[in-house]
Amino acid sequence: QSVGLLQYDGYYSNDIASYISQAGISTSVSFVNVPVNGGISTPGSSSSEVSLDIEMAIAMAPGLSKIYVYEGPNSSTSWSTILSKMANDNLAKQLSCSWGGGSPDAASEQIFKQMAAQGQSFFNASGDSDAFTGSVPFPSDSTNITQVGGTTLSMSSAGGAYASETTWNWGGGTGSSGGVSTYYKIPSWQKNISMTANGGSTTYRNIPDVALTGDNVFVVYGNGSTGNFGGTS
Repeated sequence: QSVGLLQYDGYYSNDIASYISQAGISTSVSFVNVPVNGGISTPGSSSSEVSLDIEMAIAMAPGLSKIYVYEGPNSSTSWSTILSKMANDNLAKQLSCSWGGGSPDAASEQIFKQMAAQGQSFFNASGDSDAFTGSVPFPSDSTNITQVGGTTLSMSSAGGAYASETTWNWGGGTGSSGGVSTYYKIPSWQKNISMTANGGSTTYRNIPDVALTGDNVFVVYGNGSTGNFGGTS
C-alpha cells in the first residue's frame, strides 16, 4: 500500500532518515517526489509541515511500500492542479492533505468525486484555529472527503495504557477546528442524527468527521531541528 501527500513546500530527506532512526522504526518505505507546476527546488519556511506529514505516515504505517510527495509552489499552484495530478496518477489509495485556504472550488470537488470512484480515500486536516464561526476555508468543509480533527491523548505512563483523550486545544485561538459549514448542505451520513448534545446542524455539513492524536508529536524538520508539535495535520 502507498500513501500520497499533498504539499505546498519541500522537505529535507536527512530529516526523515533521522526521524526513523530516533523513533526506532523498522521500515523499508521508499519516497517518490512528484513535482507539480515546476515542483519545489529548495525547502522553504513551511518544510516542517511536509516533514511532519511524512514522518507521521511512517509512524502509523511502518509497512508502507511508498510515499508519494506531491510538491507544488504555494503561490502559483491551484488546488485543482495538484489534486488532478494525484487523481490521474492514481498511484496511492490513501491521500492526505494538511493545507487549506480559499473559497469553495467546484473543479476540485469533481476531482474528489473522481478519487472516490477510483477507490482513493482523501483525508484532510480540519484546521488549527479553534471553532469555525463563519465561512470555512477550502477544503475543510468539503462533503466529498474525510475531515480529521485533533485530540490530546494521555497515557498511564510512557508506553503504557490509554488513560484519557480530549479535544486538542491550546487556547488563545489555537486548537482543533470544527463547526458547521455555511456553504455545503448536510451529507447523507450525517442525517438522522441528534445534534442536541454537540451543537451540530441538521441541515449543513458538520466538521470534522473523525479525530486522532494531534498533540505532543515529535518531529524532525528544518535540516536537523527537532520539536514537539500540535495540530490537526
